Amino acid sequence: MQLSAFFPRFIHRWVAAGGAYPDRWRWALVAVLAVIVLVMSLKYAAKIHKPGDSGQQTRSAFLRWRAMINGLFAGENIYVGVNEYPNPPIMAFVLKPFTALPPVVGAMSWFYAKVLMAVLAAVWVFRWVEFPLRPACRPQPPPVALASGEHRKGLANPNDVPTGNGSPALSIGESHAGLANSSPVACESGGLIATTPTHRAEAVTALTRRDQARVAAILLCLPPLLGDLSHNNVNMFILFLVVGCLEAFRRHWDTLAGLVLALAIACKVTPLLFLAYFGWKRCWRVVGATLVGLVLWLAVVPGVTFGWERNRELLRGWYALMIERPLLKGEITSEHANQALVGFVYRLFTHSPSYLIYPNNIPTPAEYHNLIDIGHRNAWIVVKLLTATFALAVMWLCRWPIHRPTDIRAGWPFAAECGLICLGMLLFSERTWKHHAVVLLIPLAVLTFAIAQVELPRLGRRVLMGAVAVGFLLMTVPGLLGGRRADLALVYGTHTFAFLLFTAGIGGLLAYRLRRVQGIGSTQGAVNSGLTGANDSGV
Repeated sequence: MQLSAFFPRFIHRWVAAGGAYPDRWRWALVAVLAVIVLVMSLKYAAKIHKPGDSGQQTRSAFLRWRAMINGLFAGENIYVGVNEYPNPPIMAFVLKPFTALPPVVGAMSWFYAKVLMAVLAAVWVFRWVEFPLRPACRPQPPPVALASGEHRKGLANPNDVPTGNGSPALSIGESHAGLANSSPVACESGGLIATTPTHRAEAVTALTRRDQARVAAILLCLPPLLGDLSHNNVNMFILFLVVGCLEAFRRHWDTLAGLVLALAIACKVTPLLFLAYFGWKRCWRVVGATLVGLVLWLAVVPGVTFGWERNRELLRGWYALMIERPLLKGEITSEHANQALVGFVYRLFTHSPSYLIYPNNIPTPAEYHNLIDIGHRNAWIVVKLLTATFALAVMWLCRWPIHRPTDIRAGWPFAAECGLICLGMLLFSERTWKHHAVVLLIPLAVLTFAIAQVELPRLGRRVLMGAVAVGFLLMTVPGLLGGRRADLALVYGTHTFAFLLFTAGIGGLLAYRLRRVQGIGSTQGAVNSGLTGANDSGV
C-alpha cells in the first residue's frame, strides 16, 4: 500500500470505529494514555535514581528544589546566594509534604499527583468547552416569518433565522451537536435526544466528532504535558489551579474561584492576567476574593508557618529576584530556552546572549545570535507596545457576558476567552520554558472543538486546521532533532511562533463570533422594525 493512500484509509477507519464502537474506542484511548504515563513514570524513576554531576540526586526540578525547601523550613533563606528559588514561600509550603518523604518516594508521589491534576483539568476543560449554548433539553421553536425577503440576505447562513422567542436559532455559530435545525431536542449534555433513526445517526456523528476533538486536543498538548512530567516541575499544578478557578466560577462559586486564583498567582505570578480579565468582565466578587486570597497565601499562611518577620524577609528576597531584576532593573533572560516574547525580542534584536555558561556558578555569555541590535531601550518599547496591543485585543474580543447571575459561564466562546488569557500568560511572562506550555490545554481544546463542531466558513476551518498543525509541528519537530539543532530552533523562537499562531486562531474565532452576533442583531432589529411598521400602517 502506498504511503499516500495509507493515511486517508487509516483516518477513515479510525472515524468509523469511533462511530460504530464509541465506548470501546474511548477505553482504548484511556488504555493508551495510561501506558504512556506508565512508561514516562518508569523512565523518570530510572533518571532520578542516577546521581547528578554533584553526586547527589538532582536530575529533576523537584529533586533540585527538595534541598532548598527542606532548608527553608530549617531556617535558610533560599532566595539569596546560589539557590535562587523561583517561587514565593507558599509554593514551598505546598510541596513540603512531598519533600519530607525520601527523595525517590517524594518525587514519584508528586509525579502521580500531577497526573491526577492533569486528568481533572482535562475533564473540567472539556465540560465547559462543550457546554451547549441553547436552553437545556427542550425542542427549539420553528423560525418566524421574515418581514421581507431582503432581511434574509443579511444573514450569514440560512440557519441564522430568528426564532419565535426572540433569540437567533444559531446566534454565534454554535456546535453541530444538539443544533440540528430544531428537529431533535437540544440537550444540556451537548448532544441530541434522538427521536428517529435519522436523529440517532446525527447524535452518533456529533458524539464522534466531540470525542475526536477531545483526542486531538490531548494529543496536541501531550508534548508540554510529558515535558513537565519529565522535569517534575510545578506547571501542571498551576494548570490545575487555573482550571479549578474557572470550574468554580462556572458553578457560580465566585468566592472559591477567587481564592483558588489567588493561590495560583501566589505560586506563580502569570495567572495575575486572570485577575485583570475578571476585573474587565466586572466580576467583582471574584476580584475581591482574589485580593483577600493574596493576603492569605502571601502573608497569613507563610507568616504563621515561618514567622511574620521572617516571611517578610523571604518575600523581599523573592521580589528582588523575580520581580525587581527583570521588571525594574531590566535584567532580561535572553537564553534560547526562553520562549516568551520578551526573550525572543531581546535575543534576536539586541546584543543579548542566547547561550550562557556557568564557570564557578557565574553566568557568562557564550554565544549571540541577534539579527540586528536595536538597543535595550527600543526593545523594551517594542515589548510594551506588543503588551498594550494584546491588552486592547482582549478588551475588544472578550465580550461574552459572565458577570450577571443569569449569564452562561461556559461554552466555547467563554473557553476561548480563557484560552486567550492563557496564551498571554505564555507570551508576556518574563520567562517561558517549553514545559510552561501545559496551559495550552484550554486554547487547544477550544481550537479542536471549533474545527470539529462549530459552524465555520470552509476557508476559516482550513485556516484553523493549518494554524493548529503548523503550531504543533513547531513545538515537536525541533525537539526530535535533538542536541544542538533543537537548541538552535529554540533560539529562533519555534515555540514563540506556535503561541502566536494559536493566539491568532483563538482571536479569529472570537472575532468571527462577534461578527455573527452583530450581523444577527442588526437583522433582528430590521425584522422588528418591519413588523412594527406593518402594524402601524394597519396591516
